[in-house]
Amino acid sequence: MKLNIYLSFAAGLFSTVGFAQEISIDNHKEELQSSMISYIETLNNKLSFELDSIRENVDPAVENTSEDILILKRLKSIATTIPLEYNSQVKGYIDKYTSANYRPYMNKLLGLSRHYFSIYEQIFRENAIPEEVKYLSLVESSLNPHLVSTSGAVGPWQFMYATAKIYDLDMNSYVDERKDAYASSYAVTRYLSEAYDQFDDWLLALASYNCGRGCVQRAIQRSGLRNPSFWELSPYLPQETRNYIPKYIAMTYVMEMADFYDIYPVDTELDLQSKMLMVNRTVDLNKVARAIDLPLDQLKKYNPAYKHNIVNGTAERPKRLLLPETSSINDSLLYVALNTQPVPIATLVQEEALATTRPSKNYRVRRNESIHTVAKKFGVSVQNLRAWNGLSAKSKITGRTLIVEQPIDAKLASNVKKAVNKKTASDIVYYTVKKGDSLDRIAQRYKGVSVAKLKADNNLKSNLIRPGMRLKINRG
Repeated sequence: MKLNIYLSFAAGLFSTVGFAQEISIDNHKEELQSSMISYIETLNNKLSFELDSIRENVDPAVENTSEDILILKRLKSIATTIPLEYNSQVKGYIDKYTSANYRPYMNKLLGLSRHYFSIYEQIFRENAIPEEVKYLSLVESSLNPHLVSTSGAVGPWQFMYATAKIYDLDMNSYVDERKDAYASSYAVTRYLSEAYDQFDDWLLALASYNCGRGCVQRAIQRSGLRNPSFWELSPYLPQETRNYIPKYIAMTYVMEMADFYDIYPVDTELDLQSKMLMVNRTVDLNKVARAIDLPLDQLKKYNPAYKHNIVNGTAERPKRLLLPETSSINDSLLYVALNTQPVPIATLVQEEALATTRPSKNYRVRRNESIHTVAKKFGVSVQNLRAWNGLSAKSKITGRTLIVEQPIDAKLASNVKKAVNKKTASDIVYYTVKKGDSLDRIAQRYKGVSVAKLKADNNLKSNLIRPGMRLKINRG
């Protein structure tokens, strides 16, 4: 009997404790929820106050709706080094870039950005430039390297000829480095670094990229303001520049919030991974395209700076070649394309001109033939057939006349083995010893080089080397 009483008491006690714990947890949840609601209300009030301040001090046309509060909140969350400020101009461009009419354009920009932004980000990191500057190129050129403005600016960063010369971009009858994503981006970093040092304000530095540093400096003098912000100086700047920064802020915001606005990248011809080579000789892009089994036109999209099918590199001024990494690359042909004795540029240009007038080989596709059987018949790749004829994977080809010209030079292919085994001048390079170097470390950097070979090639009797020594590296 007593045992039953004790058990009943214990059960009641535990039940009471459990109930008390549930009450405590519920109270804690309510307190947490109340705190979150209070925090959100405080944050929204703060943002509303900021919008009121913008309306009073910067832009009377700015609104104070729930949508404006959300945009301002997101702008603050994505802003890093460069301030992404808000007003009715910015809102207007955000509405434009997120509209249904602009969706295909923004999708394409996002697709192209996968190629260009990887280049920009690397260069900006190396030169301490804020990463978000990359979005300026979208405002400048829509990532079209061949765009030429009404004032004559060229390339993804829209350099004028005179400014490009100041920043050492090469422009001649064979190349225009304003169109080169690497060369022009290095020039941009130099310009913006100088502009930021002058104005100590990133938005003013970006504004000067549109109208010039002298223009911004004269606007400051006319305003009579000391250390003005862009928005304070805006009335004294050209109309194009007044719109330029709001466009940049809106583009940065929309691209950063692309998923939220259902903007997704579309596939482009620049989606292949690529590696950058420095070329110190004349290289025929036709041969490179054949070696990597890629249409010449697509290879040139990776290398838009070259006016002909030629990379005009020299030992004094090597040029960049961006090489797409395809699954059907022929290493032997690529070696020949990059390392054979250079043909005079004039000869290559003449051959290029003849190629444009030389008729292509055509073939009318018969019934029951597929693109694979046609490719096999003429010894070309399916990928090239589609590229030459503008075909998709679903295109019907029966009865169509296709371009089936054999792209590989038979004479070149027959001499591949001989050319690969033949030593060229590029097998030998020179290395200047730095502090901390050893023969072992240097040998490890070069394929096919050993310490013994280094010593023999440089007449060294011991492993002792000193900074400043110039060593011959024989990689053959």
